[in-house]
Amino acid sequence: MTGSYPNYMVVFLTLIGAVIACGCMAAGGEDGPADRVSGNGTVTYVDLEGGFYGITAGGGRYLPVNLPAEYQQDGLRVRFVADVLKDTVTLQQWGTPVEIVEIEAADTRRTVAANATVTYIDLEGGFYGLITDDGRRFLPENLPEEYRTDGLRVAFSADVLDGGAGIQMWGTAVELRSIERIDGVMLVSGNGTVTYIDLEGGFYGIVADDGRHYLPLGLDEARLIDGLNVTFVLEVQEDVATIQQWGTPVKVLAIDTAGNATFVATTGTVTYVDLEGGFYGIVADGGEHYLPFGLEERYRVDGMRITFVGEVKEGVMTIQQWGTPVEIIAVPWACSSCGGMAGMADPAAVWCIEQGHAYETRQNPDGSEYGVCIFANGTVVDAWDYYRQTH
Repeated sequence: MTGSYPNYMVVFLTLIGAVIACGCMAAGGEDGPADRVSGNGTVTYVDLEGGFYGITAGGGRYLPVNLPAEYQQDGLRVRFVADVLKDTVTLQQWGTPVEIVEIEAADTRRTVAANATVTYIDLEGGFYGLITDDGRRFLPENLPEEYRTDGLRVAFSADVLDGGAGIQMWGTAVELRSIERIDGVMLVSGNGTVTYIDLEGGFYGIVADDGRHYLPLGLDEARLIDGLNVTFVLEVQEDVATIQQWGTPVKVLAIDTAGNATFVATTGTVTYVDLEGGFYGIVADGGEHYLPFGLEERYRVDGMRITFVGEVKEGVMTIQQWGTPVEIIAVPWACSSCGGMAGMADPAAVWCIEQGHAYETRQNPDGSEYGVCIFANGTVVDAWDYYRQTH
């Protein structure tokens, strides 16, 4: 034991020297300027390690060591300036440790975005509201006249109006930012007979096999044959008045002599299929899969909602071996923001909803928008942060 004593002393003196050297370097060296971060963010309660508050901003996560108590509110939007604490290890191991230099509450206006049904409410003289797919009710102050149709399906985004309750006392008052119908256009298809109608100077109509009358606007002269049996796809022309006052006014999208062609007309979702090098298909609302030929580039957007007319290409074999091959004839309606909800092309929004949480679009003071995922316990997290944390 006594023989090892000098060795211990060497080790001890070496450690002392290292500490002194480090102290000298720390005292004599120049501190570099702290890295500073600033911007808009959301105060977020994180239920880990006993629970704590962080700030999510611009896709980053920050763990403030001195967040004032009045700002410890889950979901609070803030503007902040903070210095990054380098070489600081925290028990939470969440986000970048920072020291708050400045902080203030930011614009807390809430923006909602959802799919909904326009509904006529027979109260207080009658008015139109929006009932979302998850049952929420909103009362828009600026619903355009053309959307005041009971039962109309729409995608909308709107700013919630605090204290904006009206005499209706129904739903949450909102001011619409955008609104778009999502039920496509109204199409009819089937078989029928071109028929000459001897009224108002004479004209040709189509009497469908189910007895309905359609007044085609601009029917090709080659089809103006009384008694001609046809297969057709027609787009209903809403709010169009005609002097004939016979049948439903329609635009002919596809027509052929009966038996010569098989048409499909439906609404569905454009879907990127990662097979055989990748291609775009269409999944109809009824579940059918279609492999479109001639789909324009502008419609090749994963998640885009479209109403399309196509001719089935029977006997055609494809290397994809996916869906029914169809030649696209017309796309009378398309919407890139009308998926499961408004903005659902955003993978973060899709993921949030798929996990059973609520998704909302909110607004920064500069007018830009961001999405949040809202858990059942009320916790609000940045949607993209949640997406990255769980992938």
